[in-house]
This record gives sequence, C-alpha cells and structure tokens, in this order.
Amino acid sequence: WNKQLKLYSRPGETAEAFAQRCAQAADAQGDAETAKLRDKYSAKVTSVQSQLQTAEDRAEVLEEQRKGNRNSEILSTAGSILGGMLGGSKSRGGMSGSVLGKAGSAAGRRGRTSASKQRVEAAENKIQALHDQLEDLAAELTQEVSDIDTKWAQIATQTETLPIELEKSDVKVTHISLVWIPVA
Repeated sequence: WNKQLKLYSRPGETAEAFAQRCAQAADAQGDAETAKLRDKYSAKVTSVQSQLQTAEDRAEVLEEQRKGNRNSEILSTAGSILGGMLGGSKSRGGMSGSVLGKAGSAAGRRGRTSASKQRVEAAENKIQALHDQLEDLAAELTQEVSDIDTKWAQIATQTETLPIELEKSDVKVTHISLVWIPVA
C-alpha cells in the first residue's frame, strides 16, 4: 500500500502493476500542484511584462526627447552665437557680452540635454532590471516544478507490504454438518 497516495493493491494485482498505478496517481497529484504553481507565476509574469512594456514605451519617449533636445541645443547654440556675431552694428564690447550671454543659455540647454540622457539611462536600467526579474521568475518556476516532480516521484515509490489477517467478522458460517469419524 502507499500511505501518502492512499492506495491499496487490488487482489491479484502484481507489484509492478501497483507501482505503475502509484506512479500515475503521483503524476496526477504533481500535475495538479504544478497547475496551481503556474497560475500563481502567470499573474506575476503578466504584471512584470506589463511593467516592462510601460518602461520600454517610456524609454522610447525619453530617447526621442533627448534627440530633440540635442538637436535643438546644437541649432539654437549655433544660431545664437552666429546671430550675436553677425548681428548688426554693435560695438565690440556689446558683441562679446551678447556672445557670452548666448553661450550661457547654450550651457543651460546642454544641461537639459545631459539630464535627458540620464533619464534615458535610468529607463534603460529599469528595463534591464525587469528583464532580470522575468528571468528570475522563470528560474524559480523551473526549480519549483522540478522539486514537485521529484517529490511526487519519491512518494510513488514509497510502498509497504501489509499483512492482512482474518477477523471474526471475516468468517461466515454458511453450512452446518455433523461428521462422524471413527477412531480405531
């Protein structure tokens, strides 16, 4: 008999047939346990995939903003400096002050471009962290499924032999006869 599976060998069933029946019952139990586990992990994976999609969308937007800021910085800086240098009949002192002022605003735009780059890098780091989290979930699921298979395979092999003894209730009198046996 297999205590954990609550299975008893049937009359006339061979040991091999009983072991096979135990293995089938253990497989069924393992499949049920694995299905519950997959349901649990499915919710987690769906959540992480949703976060990953959001992070990827955000990274794309930030990258486009960064490119736009960089292009705007280049064009604006070049235009400001050229405009300041070529801009009419200003005195040399007024022109250098104007160019320095334009360079200061260019530095501010450069700072915004740098901040955009940092935001893009942070978004990419988040994407990588979410990919790592998905890989960890897959590894955990694989390990737990393997543990379940091992557990139920061991349970299937844990059979014992039980002696079955007759009890008074097992004896049923169906016919009474008087017999004379001569002793000589």
